[in-house]
Amino acid sequence: EEASRRAREEAERLKTNEEEREAKREAERLRKEAEGREAKRIAQEEEASRRAREEAERLKTNEEEREAKRIAQEEASRRAREQAERLQQENEDREGKEAEGREAKRIAQE
Repeated sequence: EEASRRAREEAERLKTNEEEREAKREAERLRKEAEGREAKRIAQEEEASRRAREEAERLKTNEEEREAKRIAQEEASRRAREQAERLQQENEDREGKEAEGREAKRIAQE
């Protein structure tokens, strides 16, 4: 009877040890699973952050390009105005000289 009782206790102890080991294995599996999900979440956040930075840089570059085009257009307009003013002045000077020449001829003919 004592031997039987000891055998039952040993069997119960072994059963309990096996259940504890199984519980530990399950806890470890769940921990690894959770770590995997966390790692995946972090990777997704990092990817989203990287994409956001790239988009911000693209938008910044677009804005810089628009600003450069605007400045170039303003400069081209300024040069065109200056050229037009210079040509107009040259025409007025030429017309003035022609008028003086005609006046001088008229006076000489009189």
